[in-house]
Parts: sequence; C-alpha cells; structure tokens
Amino acid sequence: MRRWFFLGVFLLIFSGMSVRLSGGSPRLPEPGPKHPVWVFPLSGPVTPPMARTLHRWFARAHRSPPALIVLEIDTPGGLAEAMRSIIRDILSAPVPVVGFVSPGGARAASAGTYILYACPLAAMSEGTNVGSATPIPIGGDMPLLPSPSAPPSSPVRSPSSSGGAEDQKIVNDAVAAIRSLAELNGRNADWAEKAVRSAANLSAREALKNHVVNLLAPDVGHLLRTIHGMAFRFRGREIVLDLLPYEIRTFRPDRADRWLEALAHPDLAYFFFLAGIAGLAFEFSHPGLVLPGVAGLALLILSSFGLMILPVNLAGLLLIFLGISLMIAEIAIGAFGVLGFSGIASFLLGSLFFYRPSPRWTGIPSHPGYLLIVSVTLVVSGLFLGVLRMALKARFRPAITGKAALVGETGKALEPFRERGRIRLHSEIWWATSPVPVSEGQDVRVQEISGLTLVVEPVLKEEKE
Repeated sequence: MRRWFFLGVFLLIFSGMSVRLSGGSPRLPEPGPKHPVWVFPLSGPVTPPMARTLHRWFARAHRSPPALIVLEIDTPGGLAEAMRSIIRDILSAPVPVVGFVSPGGARAASAGTYILYACPLAAMSEGTNVGSATPIPIGGDMPLLPSPSAPPSSPVRSPSSSGGAEDQKIVNDAVAAIRSLAELNGRNADWAEKAVRSAANLSAREALKNHVVNLLAPDVGHLLRTIHGMAFRFRGREIVLDLLPYEIRTFRPDRADRWLEALAHPDLAYFFFLAGIAGLAFEFSHPGLVLPGVAGLALLILSSFGLMILPVNLAGLLLIFLGISLMIAEIAIGAFGVLGFSGIASFLLGSLFFYRPSPRWTGIPSHPGYLLIVSVTLVVSGLFLGVLRMALKARFRPAITGKAALVGETGKALEPFRERGRIRLHSEIWWATSPVPVSEGQDVRVQEISGLTLVVEPVLKEEKE
C-alpha cells in the first residue's frame, strides 16, 4: 500500500515539473484555415476598361481559385460589348459568383440587370433597385417601348415604320439573352422580360418577393454569414457553400485602369477634345511655340479614346466645327460680329447635342454639364475672337522695325554709281547696288536687302508726280 502511495506522489511531482517546463499551460488547438472570399467592385458605367479589369481579376481566379467571388454592383448601364464580356467571365468562373447590389442607394440598371441575372446567386441591400433594361436603337432617340394600351408581353412598338423590323430584332435578342440567364440560374424569367420590354423596375424587397434575387443583406459580411451552408445549383450540380471562417479581399482598379475609365467620362472627353483643338489653333497662330501644338495633339489623342466609346452625335460634332470655323472667318474677314455670334451659337448647340442617347449608355447624360458647356463656350469664344484675332493681326501687320522695315523705303544717292555706291536712308549711310546707273542726288527705292548691302532702283520722275 505504501509503495502505491509513493508512486502516486512521484507521478504528481513529475507532472507538475513538466507543466512548468512547458510554459505553465497547455497549448490551445490552432484554428482552421480561413476561406478566401474575393470582392470585385463594379461601380460606374460599364465600359471596355472596366471589362478588361474584371477579366484580369477573373483570370487570376482561374489560376488561384478562392472560395467565392462577390461582384458588388452599382451601375447605371453601359456598353453592350463590355457587358457581354463581363457575363462571359461570370459564366466561366471557376467558383460561384454572387451578384450583390450594394451599398444602399446603388442600382443595377440596364446592363447591370443582365449582369445580376448572370450571377448564380443574387443579393441586394435595402434602398437599392434593379431594372430598366430596355434597349434603344443606335442613333435613335427613344426607347423601344410597347404602346400604352398593349400588355408588357405584346410586340414592341417601333419608333418608325422603316426601322420597325430591326428594332424588333434588337428587343427580341435582348429578351432572349436575359431569359436565358434567368432560366440558367432559376430566377424569375417573366419579370426579366418585362424589364426589357417595358423598362420595369423593382426595389430590393420587391425583387426578393418576385424571386429576382435570392436574399437581402446590408453588407458583404452579413451576406457571407447568410449564404454559409446554402445549397444551390452551380453548373448543373447541387453544391453547399462552406465559408466560415472567411477572409475578405477587396480588389481595386490600379491607376492605369482608373485613368482609362476617366477618359471615357463624357465631360472629360468633351473637354479634352475642345482643349486639343484650341491648342492646335494657338500653335497655328503662333508658329514655333511647339508646346501648344504638342499639348493639343496629345489631348486630341486622349479624347479619341473616350469618343470611340461614347455615343457621339455627328450633328453635334459638325456644329462645333462649324462654330469654330465661323469664329475664324470673323477674325479673317471681319463681318461686324455677325459670323462671330453665329459661331458662338453653333458651338453652344453642338455642345448640347454632342452625345446622343444610346442603348449602350442608359443612364448617361446626353450632353456634358451645363456649367461646363457655358464655361467652355466662353473660353473658346474669347480665345478665337479675342486672343487669336490680335495674334493674327500682329502676324500679318507690315514690319516697322529691323531690316524688313527698310524694303520699299526711299533714299538719296550720295554719288553716281552703277554697281555699287553709297546712299543716305533715314539719316544713315548704306552701301547700295543697282542694276541700272544712278546719278548723284537721285532718289532710289529699296527693293531688298543682301547682307549689309541694299538692292535699289532709281525712282522715276513720273512716280514722284
């Protein structure tokens, strides 16, 4: 009995020493690895630079797949080509993509509606909306809406009899595309068609009620906690999301991407275009300055990127060129301000009509801001009618100083000569040469200057009289 007692005491002392040697407390089990969740922001108009940025991010997901991709949407619409590129990336993504219209006040309008329907899961925050996916024919000024008396599913009314068939094709293609996406992800295809045919809109709660989206969430964190353990179909098979614990990584466009997106902004493209024209005009009126010409050419090249994307109205562009031409004509010939005022009016109207409504830019203003238009009109009219007018007058004014001012002046021969002799001109004595003989005291007129020698000819008596 005593032996067992001493053995127990020995084991108790030994275990206490081992605890002290190991740091005083046993180690806690390490937490499991976190599931990476990537958040891609889609904010602003859907443009080719944005599509290229998202494509690069999706390509990175193919190389190193995360657990989930969240596409945070806030867009008024954009280019159809860019929208289809983004949809292709969503459908080919290696992991599920959740379309999330967020934060409050955001919208998934026009192209954003198609992108949201392309996502296997869709969510919205309170205070957001979705819809207005009606296309407009390129170069047209009105959406292809059904007649007021017709139901939403009735054939589309065309704005003109000549373009009715083509307009019908545009709408039917859009309907087929969005219905296909809705059926692929098991969401409300009938309302999707309504959004195309009659520009229908839904709030976040109405979208959830009509099964346009799967759930509501205030932020990304709440969204991930809600969809954890959710089962849904992804590429024809049933999957269950396992996201806890998660680690969120938000991607942001780099400086080059942000710069390209800024170039596609309507106001900036319009300003760069006019600033480039002004720079070239200033260079032509002041040859040799170089800087205005180089800067103007660079601004025109930068503006061409945005103008290739934006729906530029040819009539507005021609009115701007006409306005500038009329202002230059006012400078050249002087029409008592008639051409100048006509040029300013034409320039102002061209700025207002510079962009046309287009299905590719639903939600984008059809002209730059009024403050920008008025400011640029005042600056351009002041430049052409003020600064350039003074510059051109100074350029074509006869020289009054230097050697060039001596041409045409009259002097007096100090001695008879034929090839070389001296004359007095402006109280100065010059060497002169003449192709005909000159007598002493005869008046001579300067024809040109060769180095420091004047080329002269005698002034006939008939010319004096």
